[in-house]
Amino acid sequence: MQNDESLIKVVVVAGGPDKYQVLESALARARFWEGLHNAVARAECEPAQFRILILVDLTIFEKSASTGTDPELVEHLIDLLQERGYQHVNVGCGADSSELWLENRDPVIVAELMGYHFQTRQGRYYDVLDLSSDIVPMPFPDMSVLCGTGLSRAWVDAQYRISFAKNKTDDRYGYALGAQNLLGVLPLRDKDYHYHHRLQPGDVCSDLLRIAPPQFSVMDAFISNHGTAGWRLPRPLETRTIIAGQDLLLTDWAAALKMGSDPYVSPVNAKALREIGLPHPHAIEGDLTPYEGWINVHPMVMDSVRKRNVSVAVSRAVQPWLQSVDAELFPFKFVVDQRLNALLSKVFHRVDDQPAGPWLMVGLNYFLAGITSSLDAMAVLSQKDRLRRLERPLNLDLSHYTVSDYESVVTYIEPLEDLIRSLPADANGLRWRYIDGSILFEFARVIPVPYEEFIAHVDIAKAVQFMNDYIGGACVPVGYDDYGRVLHQAERNMYLPQPNYMVFYGGTMIDVSKLEFVRYRETEQKIFWRTLKSENHSATYDDGSVTFAKAGPDETLVTVMGRQQFTLPLFWQFLNLDLVPMTKDVLVTHAYTSFFTQTMANFEACYEGREFRIGHSWSLTQGEPGGSTERSFSEEDILKVVGKISDALKGGWRILSQASPGAAAEPSLNGGVIDADGFVHFAGSGQSKSVGAFESGREQAPIARDERLKTMLTEYQRFLADMARAVRHDVGLDREDE
Repeated sequence: MQNDESLIKVVVVAGGPDKYQVLESALARARFWEGLHNAVARAECEPAQFRILILVDLTIFEKSASTGTDPELVEHLIDLLQERGYQHVNVGCGADSSELWLENRDPVIVAELMGYHFQTRQGRYYDVLDLSSDIVPMPFPDMSVLCGTGLSRAWVDAQYRISFAKNKTDDRYGYALGAQNLLGVLPLRDKDYHYHHRLQPGDVCSDLLRIAPPQFSVMDAFISNHGTAGWRLPRPLETRTIIAGQDLLLTDWAAALKMGSDPYVSPVNAKALREIGLPHPHAIEGDLTPYEGWINVHPMVMDSVRKRNVSVAVSRAVQPWLQSVDAELFPFKFVVDQRLNALLSKVFHRVDDQPAGPWLMVGLNYFLAGITSSLDAMAVLSQKDRLRRLERPLNLDLSHYTVSDYESVVTYIEPLEDLIRSLPADANGLRWRYIDGSILFEFARVIPVPYEEFIAHVDIAKAVQFMNDYIGGACVPVGYDDYGRVLHQAERNMYLPQPNYMVFYGGTMIDVSKLEFVRYRETEQKIFWRTLKSENHSATYDDGSVTFAKAGPDETLVTVMGRQQFTLPLFWQFLNLDLVPMTKDVLVTHAYTSFFTQTMANFEACYEGREFRIGHSWSLTQGEPGGSTERSFSEEDILKVVGKISDALKGGWRILSQASPGAAAEPSLNGGVIDADGFVHFAGSGQSKSVGAFESGREQAPIARDERLKTMLTEYQRFLADMARAVRHDVGLDREDE
């Protein structure tokens, strides 16, 4: 099997001090040169005309930092290629969001500052190309979140694409390898905004791998970057390894295993692994024993960062404050970012080296997440225009469904309609009953508009999107009638938690994907749907129909029928309203009457041409030349937030004092000295040299563990008090108090 040319292979090569030899060995053993030769043959051209592009990781903020691809290795690869006659070899990289808050972050400038010389050691020239420019159309399908998105001509026209990623941890995703590096080919410059918030990175990465993947993947793990802070902080570790292979996901898989990490821990890779999968057949050659001394990101840190980053504003505000930056190479654009970075970097850039560091990071992240979560909950209830609409892929493979699958939805729904109509409607036009734990209902309302006018303004095929609290999703028509009207389509619908007050109990968005059939008659139009899956398991049933029917010369009868069963938050599952049926009946009646009364109002607004959708759209020009580059917070807003955090830090020691034996009753400087920047310095102690709080180690004796906990808590108390004092000094809050 090892000699089978169809076998997709990845090799893990660990070697001595010569990184160039390790790279050469990895390329040879991974059959890089054979694959390149075959690609040239398929292109029917000479090697000198064959276009090769190397995608590198330029997430580097300090000279010679271990967070980006080693430029010496990249230039050595260029030399190896040109020695074999491949003269058309260039390096590609894309702009990132740091361009909004740092100077000199144009990709070509970053490359030059970080050691790309545009000429190799052997005197061979190459260009560094900005993949955010010269965009050409790409055939992303209708169901892709990248539909309508183009890519750089340099990437599209390259006949052989090589991903040369860095081996490193990431505090949000666990690790950042080839899949995350691939996001660098996307065209919009503010990648954090567009591809980590507006869209989900796992979705866009999967679509890139389907439409415009690299043909070869190399992982620079000679000097890796590990630790809790991920790529925010250079923390080099000599792992002296190069991983190379013919498939990016398989190369990342091997790299994650070498870290001792679950390859599925990163949602970027997990989405692609589940949808695309590893190649078959494949083989991994080499030692997969985890690196000695490697520190992965603790799950609690990852969870807290992800929760913090749910808020676009908070995520983007704290990034410049926590990033380790050489400000001489990359000056800050805003004074407040520079001052806060100088303040916070002295604490959070050493999270693995001090006992209190990781816990403070986790606490601060959860604190910020709690504030934004509360604000979002209030927005769900009373300020829905503050919410952002969601753009998500369909996540259904429509090739698996035939016309009969769409039309069979009708035979499923019609008997349910007959069943619910055996009950009388109440005064509001609602009738409902239970069936196998789900709620079967119908809600009808007469709208005083002539039928012909109503259907001319309100598209029955979009009726589901006109429902109350619809916040986003995707819709893909797949079949039309002779008049060009939609007959068959698939939708992914996302709604706010229902009823809205469930958001205070941990209720999640309702997220359902469904097949739909639309029927047109002379005096009636009707859409039927049946849910196939729920991405977040928020619904067991969400099936139904909407009917527009002629009710009289100047009236249209709108009827919504459905079968629904949504997953309740744990609190309500524990409460179990089935045991108090009268109370549950009142709540169900109120919830459905309120929801569909507003839905009917939406239909009327659509007819009248008024805006009725909740939320607001994302800015497609954010970060682009001539587009919006506004900060999430003004400097005044930031100072107010910092003041509140400072006040919280001043009192934070009290919480820990209850758990720390012999702790001081009040925070004290204990002989510390405040420097000109407002930081307090103390003489070192032997106890302060303990390993990081999240570092795994051997089991310790009970007394040793108690002493370590006591030391950590005491230091944490002192740190909180002094951090509060330093924050207030640095941002001038003490002067405001005088």
